[in-house]
Amino acid sequence: MPQPKVTSSVVRLVPRSAPQPCERRALEQVAAAAFGQRRKMLRQSLKSLSIDPARLAAAANVDPTRRAETVPVSGFVAMACELTNIRTTKSNVP
Repeated sequence: MPQPKVTSSVVRLVPRSAPQPCERRALEQVAAAAFGQRRKMLRQSLKSLSIDPARLAAAANVDPTRRAETVPVSGFVAMACELTNIRTTKSNVP
C-alpha cells in the first residue's frame, strides 16, 4: 500500500499480409542509420551509409530535414530500394 500509479497497455502487432518489397539488409541499414543518432535530421544521420543522403531522401519523396520518427515505413522501404540500386550500379561500373 498505497496502490502504484501505473498505467498499463497491451499492444497487438499484426504483420502485413503483403509486405512492401525491398532488400532486408538494405532496409536494416537505412533504419539503423536513421535512428542511430538521437534527434538528428535524415540529412545528417544517413551520412553514415557513405551515400548522398539527399539522393536517398529524394527517392523516398521525403524532406531530408525530417527526423526518422516522422518518416513512414514506405519512406524507409523506398530509401532501401534506392540504396540497393546505387550499390548495384556502383558494382556494375567497370
